[in-house]
Amino acid sequence: MGKFVLSFAVVVAAIVAAAGLFLVIAGPARTWQMIAGNPDLGWFDRSAPARSERPNDALMCTPGLCDGVKVDRELPDYSDTPENLIGRIDEAMRAVAPYIRRVDDGGDPARARYITRTPLMRFPDTNSFEAVALENGQTGLVAYARAQLGYSDGGNNRKRLDAVIDRLDR
Repeated sequence: MGKFVLSFAVVVAAIVAAAGLFLVIAGPARTWQMIAGNPDLGWFDRSAPARSERPNDALMCTPGLCDGVKVDRELPDYSDTPENLIGRIDEAMRAVAPYIRRVDDGGDPARARYITRTPLMRFPDTNSFEAVALENGQTGLVAYARAQLGYSDGGNNRKRLDAVIDRLDR
């Protein structure tokens, strides 16, 4: 019985060591992509608004743009054009998120989408922004961030979006 336990412990230790070595060699970001797939979860769809079923997302909207879904924070109307507002969001995202990559092609100047990663383990989050011209001549905003991995993100997506929006309000 003692040899079996020792053999089992050696096998488990070897598996853990191999996994750790792979994580170090491949890096956390690539490892998560190999395990969970593409970290880009796509755009938030205002025509059929739906949030994650887990507490790992955050949604902020100008009233009237996200009807039928609970928002975490109502956003004001902005005096910028949609294109200028997205430009300001790009600057704010780069200032508040140390591990960031813009993943949309930039073809729609009123939208932007980013992958951000947590500092230590590089867990990926998708962040999407859509600036919408309103009938009153102002611009509304939809900001949505969601985690690809895990049940809860500990409020990190909400904190990041709050930091971006707070920079816009300066």
